[in-house]
Amino acid sequence: MVAARTFFARLNEARSDWLSEDQLIKGCEDFFSANNFTVKHNVQLESNPPFTSSIVGSNGQETIVTVLHPKFDKFDMRFVGAAESLLFAMLDNYENYRLAIVTDSMSYNFVTSNEDLGIAIENLMAEGLYLLFVNGRSSYALFDNFKKLTMPIPVSD
Repeated sequence: MVAARTFFARLNEARSDWLSEDQLIKGCEDFFSANNFTVKHNVQLESNPPFTSSIVGSNGQETIVTVLHPKFDKFDMRFVGAAESLLFAMLDNYENYRLAIVTDSMSYNFVTSNEDLGIAIENLMAEGLYLLFVNGRSSYALFDNFKKLTMPIPVSD
């Protein structure tokens, strides 16, 4: 077990550049592959307005639809509102689908330290949102519960 802040400090060690959307997609592909998900690209979903996910993974029991957000900062409440609309559209129209916001692991501090952003993300996670952090070096962390963001993280060799 390692403290969450220490885990993310190691994920972000010697990094100063934020990941691009293409790098986030590659991180998702790595995550899905490591967890035996099949991958589809550019999947269109019913919502208002219609939404196309760059990458979707499915393992037969659940489907994870991603929305990419390379960098969180303290002014991202508008993005969170759009993600909320998409989450509820998915819950209304699709069975066994989960929405995951995919972001750079350097966003961790913004998500956990900005009270307004943290509360908004926590509320969405209570409704079923996943949060996937990637770092561009085949490391990732998937969270399904906001409280787990600050709890010790089990680390395997």
